[in-house]
Amino acid sequence: MLLFWGSLLCWGLLPQAQGQARHLLFLRVSKDQLETDISDLFSEQRILDRVTRIPVTEAADEGVPILDHLPFVREGLSRKSSRLDLSLLGDLLSGKSLPLLEELFQAGGLIIEDAKGPEVTLQILSDSLFQVTLQTKLYLSLQRILRFSVIKNIRIGVRLEQTGNKTRVAFDDCHTPPGNLSIEVLEKMNPFLVNEALKVMTGVLDKTLPFFLQKMVCPLATTLLNSLLEDVLHITLAPTISGPEDFQYHVTTTELTEEAILMQVQLVTRCGPGQRAPRPDHLAPQPLPKLAQGSMADLAFWLEAYNDILSCLYTSKELLVDLQDSTAAALIQLLSLRELEPGPETSGQSRGSVGLTVSTPDPPTVRLDGHTAMALQPGSLVLRGPSNTSSVSVSWKLLSKAMFSSKNQELKLQFTTNSSTVALDPYPAGLAGQEERLEALVLELLKRTFLPHHNELLREQGLPLPSIKGISFDQARMEPSEDYMLLTVPEE
Repeated sequence: MLLFWGSLLCWGLLPQAQGQARHLLFLRVSKDQLETDISDLFSEQRILDRVTRIPVTEAADEGVPILDHLPFVREGLSRKSSRLDLSLLGDLLSGKSLPLLEELFQAGGLIIEDAKGPEVTLQILSDSLFQVTLQTKLYLSLQRILRFSVIKNIRIGVRLEQTGNKTRVAFDDCHTPPGNLSIEVLEKMNPFLVNEALKVMTGVLDKTLPFFLQKMVCPLATTLLNSLLEDVLHITLAPTISGPEDFQYHVTTTELTEEAILMQVQLVTRCGPGQRAPRPDHLAPQPLPKLAQGSMADLAFWLEAYNDILSCLYTSKELLVDLQDSTAAALIQLLSLRELEPGPETSGQSRGSVGLTVSTPDPPTVRLDGHTAMALQPGSLVLRGPSNTSSVSVSWKLLSKAMFSSKNQELKLQFTTNSSTVALDPYPAGLAGQEERLEALVLELLKRTFLPHHNELLREQGLPLPSIKGISFDQARMEPSEDYMLLTVPEE
């Protein structure tokens, strides 16, 4: 962890292209999800099919006959075809002391009829090393004697090697540990020979199964596992989202934690001069909260980083208020510091000679109130007199509960109308005793006129989300947590 977090100290020192901004995010894929993905891939590719319907006395073209491992069979007694040359055994197999072996050899040997699994478990050994264990259940028959099952494990050591900003997958080992055979008798076809056969087979299988499974399963298993991990460590944008010049995601550092694969991600966005919100330089993120229970992955936004992204994405549009709106008319009357004389002619002339606009040049920001995200939008309401000869401005800050959606692979912020409150600062001069009424009118106008327009604008300025094989943020939910906003993908 020290290496991972220490690398953040140089984050603010890295160069960036003009008109672009870099943002620090964290992507986590849970250990349980990775375990499930590996299991599904191995089942889909049927990696145990290669060991079925063949004698254990042969391991494909490269195998060594199982009989060569018996203590009383020497090199040369078995042929490369894995068929025992009985003419070479002579009196060895005709004695009464070895009736089981004579029957075993003449019956055709030991056959794997079926294989179930593998059941996959994943164990984190260090911040760069983990072990994948494949538990396999083999169903074998010793012809005319018995049928039985054997449970055996295959272990694959996987290391993540970091070179600069690249993470490479390397395999330490793939093997089947000897010993610890779990044998269950399924059918006794010749009960008189069962005990003796089991005794012989236990010794034989303990010596030969590790080699057999390693040769038959490991090459395909490691190839598939490498492909899956390369996909997890490589994130892209959906091709329909945007051009590569606008948004780019790069995995820069990868680390294994107790609960997940943790990737430090650099998001590059377009960002014009003056768009970025001011904040202290080289401010380091706080430690990440735990992965939410029941989540398969999450994209963690440090709050400061998310607001930085919002400022880069945001483009404001001035809203001209319809003067026929009753709330707008009341505001004009109040801000004009005079009562409008009644009558349609006077009213029409007054409204025609003034303009009321809502201006929001600064981007919204998100604040965390415990585990609730609040959206804050500053702005101003400007009343302009005839021919723009005079104006009255009211500065306001609108606070609403923030809503997030991630449909169509874009993260979008929305303001909640019914939870909105407004604060005015400063109040226009000459309105002593009218502050509460002015505040109520401004809030009503913003909720009814401004927020629908503003939410539509924010929907057009969504953040394209990364795409990872097997993981979609399309139905993710935002879960505020301490100093972070966690875009969490729930388990299916």
